[in-house]
Amino acid sequence: MAYLLTRRTRLLAPIIEMVFPARCAGCGHRGTWICDECSPSLARLNPPLCARCGVPTSAQCRCGNLSRNIAMCRSAAAYGGWLRRAIHLFKYEGEPARAASLAPLLIAAAQDFPEIDVIVPVPLHSSRQRRRGYNQAELLAAPLGRELQRPIVRLLIRTRSTDQQAKLDAEARRRNVEDAFQAPEPRVVAGRRVLLVDDVLTTGSTLNACADALHAAGASWIGVLTLARDV
Repeated sequence: MAYLLTRRTRLLAPIIEMVFPARCAGCGHRGTWICDECSPSLARLNPPLCARCGVPTSAQCRCGNLSRNIAMCRSAAAYGGWLRRAIHLFKYEGEPARAASLAPLLIAAAQDFPEIDVIVPVPLHSSRQRRRGYNQAELLAAPLGRELQRPIVRLLIRTRSTDQQAKLDAEARRRNVEDAFQAPEPRVVAGRRVLLVDDVLTTGSTLNACADALHAAGASWIGVLTLARDV
């Protein structure tokens, strides 16, 4: 059953920060997730942007890589530099508390979206979430939901375990996640305007598959928001 995320994440935040002390993703300096010297080097994706794919108009448009069911994409910054390192630490090296420093970037990038009904984090397979201990997309989505005053709802499930996308080329990524997502409760999805949230958009295979599943369940509009993307 789809359900709202609880306030458990907020309650556990102080404990998580004690277990996983902060270190700068740029220079490694202890005591902060990103220091004042490294922070300005972030390659933000500022206007003018393509209205649909969200890539700067000075770069190659990526609309052709998107599912026809995705109406609009936005990302905070290019996938490189300290942000790339921060996302790697966040996802793969057990630093969930890093979400607190990354979420404001996501919130800023969300301002272009029209009215939405619900925020949907891209799900992990249950086996991978047990190993990792958390879903990074959910941790990013929680502060966004509070800012936008919209519910975070698990409308999607991952129906099978897949290989890590980062290890695959573009075509293998597409095959890897093909039909890997499902919206098990169409009545909850039908007619709703959905904002999909994830950490990175590279080839778009995962987000395309998620959008297709939501569209099949009756979502009326689907947007995509990520921290970073390839440009």
